[in-house]
Amino acid sequence: MYALSPGGVIPYMDTNLSHVAPFGEVGAAPMADSMPRIYLTSREIEVVRLVVQGHSNAEIAAQLEIQLQAVKNLLSALYAKLGVSTRLQLALLAVRTGFNAS
Repeated sequence: MYALSPGGVIPYMDTNLSHVAPFGEVGAAPMADSMPRIYLTSREIEVVRLVVQGHSNAEIAAQLEIQLQAVKNLLSALYAKLGVSTRLQLALLAVRTGFNAS
């Protein structure tokens, strides 16, 4: 499992959070344990991946087979969790922390 911390992604294993998907990829620089960790669900990971790839909300909804409002709700939750306010900031944060959008 991987957790997002300010400045990067750190490896982190917690069996109580096994349902939570990673944000980032293996090989990211380790961070101090005192840094806050932010966990994203597998659905949130999918939304981040599609945002990074440049998809619109409607395209994300179609690809994930969910309602447009669900995409908007997921984005709002992501913005709040990650401390960003736009999809551009979300995409930049993902890229800067080593998120693999392929």
